Amino acid sequence: MSDHSKRDFCAHKHFLQKSQFSIVFVLCHLDEGPEAVPLGPASIAANLKKHFPNISIYLIETFLKDGVHFLLQKISRHPADMIGFSMYSWNRNIMIKAAASLKAQNKDTFLFCGGPEVTARPNGLSITEGGYFNSVVCGEGESAVKELVEHGINHQKPQTFFPNTGIPKEDIACLPSPWLEGILDAQNRDGVLWELARGCPYACTYCYESKGGKTLRYFSDERIFAELNYFSKSNPSSVFVLDPTFNTNKERAAVILQAIKKTAPKIHWHFEIRGELLTRNQAKLFGEINASLQIGLQSGSPKVCALAGRTFNPDLFASKIGLLHEAGVSFGLDLIYGLPGDSLDGYKKSLDYALSLYPDNLDMFRLSVLPGTLMYDETESLMLRADKEAPYELISGKNFSANDLYKAECLSRAVDLFYNRGRSVAWFNQILFPLGKKPSAFLESFADFWDTQKVPAASLDSFEIENLQLSFLDTCYKKAKKDYLLPLVWDIVRFHGAWGRALAEGINTEIICNYHPDAIFNADTMDVEELAEDLEPFRCKLSVKSSPEKPEYSVTRK
Repeated sequence: MSDHSKRDFCAHKHFLQKSQFSIVFVLCHLDEGPEAVPLGPASIAANLKKHFPNISIYLIETFLKDGVHFLLQKISRHPADMIGFSMYSWNRNIMIKAAASLKAQNKDTFLFCGGPEVTARPNGLSITEGGYFNSVVCGEGESAVKELVEHGINHQKPQTFFPNTGIPKEDIACLPSPWLEGILDAQNRDGVLWELARGCPYACTYCYESKGGKTLRYFSDERIFAELNYFSKSNPSSVFVLDPTFNTNKERAAVILQAIKKTAPKIHWHFEIRGELLTRNQAKLFGEINASLQIGLQSGSPKVCALAGRTFNPDLFASKIGLLHEAGVSFGLDLIYGLPGDSLDGYKKSLDYALSLYPDNLDMFRLSVLPGTLMYDETESLMLRADKEAPYELISGKNFSANDLYKAECLSRAVDLFYNRGRSVAWFNQILFPLGKKPSAFLESFADFWDTQKVPAASLDSFEIENLQLSFLDTCYKKAKKDYLLPLVWDIVRFHGAWGRALAEGINTEIICNYHPDAIFNADTMDVEELAEDLEPFRCKLSVKSSPEKPEYSVTRK
């Protein structure tokens, strides 16, 4: 018998010596936040409970910043027959280190791993290939892990699942809900992940789904509406809907939105949609609930989008975004820098296009060339150079040098600080107009200005960010010889800052204004120069206070 076979046999004997079969699932989240929910392992656990009601299951969660030692400490509190690791691009290294430590402590410990990173890059993980995992589960895990456990309980040697062509898909209509089965508790979490579908009808080359069958599989209506009722009773602050193309099926989307409006109107719902598929009716339905949307723009260039397996019509997309503005729906856009066919100048144009649409936030990412995607297979022909280890970020591209990628990264950080965290959507284009600058050029200058301040972004609160914005605007308007507009600029920025703090953080603010706010915001023009000519100075104290419905403000003349 080989050493590997002996280890597997010993591990199997260990299963049989215990009267209570137990499993630990481990997930290391990237960051803390309401979206940090172990839905994948919980879904597998719910299916195991359905078939083996007497087994013991433990879910262990940590964060990347906690490190491997903290992760091992949590695992040690729950001795188990099997330990399963949920592996993603961001936690591959820490999961392998944890597995190595566990095997060093006890060779008989039966370890298995699964998740997107395992499916995409399984080589070297199994014991037979020099790794630390007895079993490597590729693809969706509910049935595979059930079979693993079945072998253990039935006194058989547990199977090893290796990747193969045509990895089977689950019949998700039959899978039990981790929420309804009590594996996850919505009342004890900041946020909830609500899985409505699996698969994608598109084939974006940078996405794991690019090699999929372009089919959508839906969870049963019975499960979906039962979960909706459960969320309504649990009343979490937010629900993140896991269906990246939620509005593809117009009829189904409408039914679910109407049910949310009727059942749980006070919960905040976050959806991912395809912008070009948006209809006026969908925008209306989103506007009738407490919802925010995230939309994958990725690039403002039809040519770049085509190389990534996407179609894009800038005019059509802008018209669809207009429907969201009409309905008062909050939305954000995604951009990727480093895509094949793109360049630094192209990325700036995409940024200008995106900001012209007035998104409430803009998420920008460096391209990751993920194993298991079509783009990864075409790396050489596309002349892409990327890290070989997770998170597989692009190092350079044909028209995107390493230095240009660094510049794009600095620009993106500046956008995040000034536009996103600075909550400048309401006034950004208005204040920018008198300067005659494109948003990307303005924000590049801000990046340089911020660099001179030597202040880490993470340490800044909303007041400090506002002061940084005002200080930069002072330099811009003085350089443009339009400093006579600054008193009005200050009022606009400070009022919106106070309103945003009251709305998002419940902070009350008092500020000294140069003009009456009603005169500013009830004016017929949004042109700062024209507005300044029409306004009469009105020195006053403005108090903005938080309230249950929306902020309130009062004005006292000074």
